[in-house]
Amino acid sequence: MKTNIKKNHWPKKQLFIALSFLLITGSLLSISPFTLAQSIQDQINSLNQQNANTSQQVAQLEGEASSLEDKINRLQDRINGLQTQINDNTTKMQQLEQAIIKTEEELNQQKELLGKNIRAMYIEGQISTFEMLASSNDLSDFVNKEQYRNSVKSKIIATLDRINNLKLQLKNQQEEVKTRLKEQQSLQDQLAAERNENNRILSLNESQRSSLDQQIKSNNTRIAELRRQQAEENCRRFGCTGTYTVGGGGYPWGNAPCLANGSVDGWCPGYEWGYNGSYNNWSTGGYAFRNCTDWVAYRVGKVDGKYVPSGLGNANSWDNRASNYGISTGSEPRAGAAAVSNVGYYGHVMYVESVNENGSIVISEYNGNGMGKYSLKTISASGLVFVYF
Repeated sequence: MKTNIKKNHWPKKQLFIALSFLLITGSLLSISPFTLAQSIQDQINSLNQQNANTSQQVAQLEGEASSLEDKINRLQDRINGLQTQINDNTTKMQQLEQAIIKTEEELNQQKELLGKNIRAMYIEGQISTFEMLASSNDLSDFVNKEQYRNSVKSKIIATLDRINNLKLQLKNQQEEVKTRLKEQQSLQDQLAAERNENNRILSLNESQRSSLDQQIKSNNTRIAELRRQQAEENCRRFGCTGTYTVGGGGYPWGNAPCLANGSVDGWCPGYEWGYNGSYNNWSTGGYAFRNCTDWVAYRVGKVDGKYVPSGLGNANSWDNRASNYGISTGSEPRAGAAAVSNVGYYGHVMYVESVNENGSIVISEYNGNGMGKYSLKTISASGLVFVYF
């Protein structure tokens, strides 16, 4: 007799859902703090690249603006020079007009005088030569009268010719000045139009620069937030439960204010710390005050008296650049070494105070929590690279 045994089978759909859930859960559990930090790093890198490109555009626009301003100034100088010439020629034009008026007045006077003399000579001309001779005292007197009449006539005609020529010269000069004035005013109008166009372009340039500056500010705000998140990731890696103090460890610049907001105790956007309004520090190597790099450079260089190069850069480049200066690196923790973490945008560097028997290390640091403070704590040496000065 055949017995039917009922088997317990899961429906295929339920089995698929269960397997999918396990896969997704496993993937989520596999995401490490390092992966999260790298994700933040990728975002920061992208924003920094945007800022670099935008800054390049701003620099180009500033160069164009400088060129435009120089061109506008040169155009204005030419316009001013033309205005001076126009003013001089306008004055000359007025003088010529006055000279023409005087010349015409003199011409009219000479014409009137000539008319009187012609009338007088005409009356004398009605007297016969015999009568003129009879009325003269002698022959010499008769000759003098004739010479005088001819002389007056010649002088008046010469004066009329001179005045007419002068008037013609003045008229020609007046026409030349008129033409020159017209050309100068036309050129001045062209230059003014060109200047106005350059001013319009400059205004657009300033608007573009303002827009790009706003983009940079927006990106910097985003970067500050990402760095805050990154500081939290560092706290997950190294712990931030210890005591963080302002100005600890004997560091001379532990009370330097944040350049962004002037604060000493609190978050500093971009890790920008200053001292008396500057970035200067003991090593002159470009390590910003109250950052991890400047603390370790001070601790190794000033306190321990060892050579610390000024070109090691951000924390995550110390282990890579050390060999350029003949400095060795390794994975073994040693007291007096710099412990480098390459996680994050800048990474983090700490000073190894001592090594415990269980392999953990006691480190001192600045800015481990992103607030420019000093701390002393025990951490694992796992995943760190050590620089042996």
